Formats: sequence, C-alpha cells, structure tokens
Amino acid sequence: MDGDDRAQVNAAHDDAKLLIQIARMYYEYGLDQQEIAERVGLSRSRISRMLTRAREAGIVQVTIADPFREESLLAQELQTKYGLKKAIVCPVPRSSRAPLAWHLAQAAARFLREIVRDGAVIGVCGGTTMLQVARALRPLRRKDVSVVQLEGTLSGEGEALIHGNEIAVLFARAFAATPFFLNVPAIVAHEEVKEALLAERNVAKVLEMGKSASIAVFSIGHPDRSSLLVQAGYFSPEEMDSLVAAGAVGDLCSRFFSEDGSICDESLNTRTIGLELQDFTRKDFAVAVAGGPQKVAGIRGALRGRFANVLVTDESTAQQLLEV
Repeated sequence: MDGDDRAQVNAAHDDAKLLIQIARMYYEYGLDQQEIAERVGLSRSRISRMLTRAREAGIVQVTIADPFREESLLAQELQTKYGLKKAIVCPVPRSSRAPLAWHLAQAAARFLREIVRDGAVIGVCGGTTMLQVARALRPLRRKDVSVVQLEGTLSGEGEALIHGNEIAVLFARAFAATPFFLNVPAIVAHEEVKEALLAERNVAKVLEMGKSASIAVFSIGHPDRSSLLVQAGYFSPEEMDSLVAAGAVGDLCSRFFSEDGSICDESLNTRTIGLELQDFTRKDFAVAVAGGPQKVAGIRGALRGRFANVLVTDESTAQQLLEV
C-alpha cells in the first residue's frame, strides 16, 4: 500500500468515527443539530447530511437498537441487585469535554419527560448536579403540575453555592408548573428554632406538599471539605471531617447517612429542615442522579436505605456498585 492509499484509508476511518460521534450526540445525548455543529466545528447543514449518512450506513440502528449493549446489561444488574424500578447507565465518551454531571443530567431529563404527567407534584433538592438537570430539561407542557422544594435553602457565600429556588424555577418553567419554595435554612442551630419554623403555616404547607409528591429528584452529596454545606458555612472543614469519622458516606437533602442507609448523627438530623429520609422510600419515583468514584459509597448507602428506586449513573460507577 503506497502513501496515497494509506491516506485514503485513514481518511475513511476518521470519517466513520466522526459519523458515530455525531450520531451519539444527536440520538443518545439529545443535542440538536446546531449544538452539535458548534461542538465539532462544522456547519449545521453538514451535520444534517452526516446524520442522513449515518442512518443510511446503519450506524444509528446498531448504536441505538442493540439490546445487548454493556450499559443495558449493567442497568439490568443494578435493578436486580438493589430492587430498583429502573436504572439508567449512560455512556460517557472518553473524548467528551463535558463534565460527568452534564451527561447524567441529559439522561435524567429524558427520563423525566417520560414520567411527568398532568397533575404531577415534583419534589426537587439542591446541588450542582441538580442544577445541571434543571438546565437540561426541555419544555413539555403539562396541566396542573407543581414543583416543590424538598429541603431548606442554603444561604452563604461562594460561587459554587446553588440556590434551590433557581432549580425549582427551572423545573417549573420546563413543565409549565407552579413552583413552591421552602424559604427556611437547611440546618438551624437549635431544634427549638426548627420547631418554630415548622409551625409557620406556609412552611408546613410546602413540607406537606413535598411529602405527597409522587416524584422526587435529587443527587447524593459527598461529605468532604469541598461540600456546598461547608462553602455555605453550615459546617467548618473540621466539623465535616468529624461527620466522616462518624461514618457519613453521603447526604440527601442535607441529611447525612452511613453505608447502611441509617442516619449517622441524630442530633444534626433533628436540626435539619426538609423531607425525612424515610419519606423518599414512599415515592412512586425517587430519582437519584449521581456518579463518579467519590460518590460510590454514598450512592450505595442511599440504595441500601431504599431512598431511591430509580438511579441515573455512569458505566464506571455502575460497575463499582455491582462489585460489593
């Protein structure tokens, strides 16, 4: 094979790889043609032609329709091992520049479009992953939908701080819904303060709505010094270290739990405002959106506690969850 022949073979190989990449972005990750064009540096019309070529070549059929894909098998194993209603294991290309949370959010947003019906009450928690989910939602008009915050609001300083109101507003906008806010601190200094706040009519109403919500969407927090709760000033770095030493592997709506799903600090739990962990076990859909090596222990603890019956995660995390 001379140099010209080798160059032609290499060009054909690169072209096929690009077709597959574009097909995945469009059909699996939900990007529109303009978004793909901007990401790969081609015109929108070129993307349209390449998608047509991908269909004609059978690339899309093989990629989308194959029931024996590794992600599908992992999802089935997760459902069996942890008794889940559904597990979604989303592929994350090694070449992707997008953060893991972005990929998880796209998959979660697609799933939510399937389950949100007229009259639904959707409960949401805060956090950076949840903000990604909220931003990934596409408008889907539903009648009489409500969106309610499930935990008190984080307040403090720091660019990474995610205000729960913004997440609730974005969810409400996507489903033409009415948002309901829980405008109290996530954690208070004394149980008496919590009881006084819970006695307020509006606070009690929102919490009751959260308990009755058929859908809850949340991520699993990782207890370390970079936690939003540390950034917001609810804990000092040393206090967070103490929680970890006491067995905390994750938090759900600011409630910290151990590897078996039990509360790891009852005193802290009695000062936390929001749904109790057991409230999540009664949801029709308790959707956990979480992944990454640092969150494996927390996800496992949440699944053992039955706080989630739907899990959206990545392939690597799924494999680790199946190892123990």
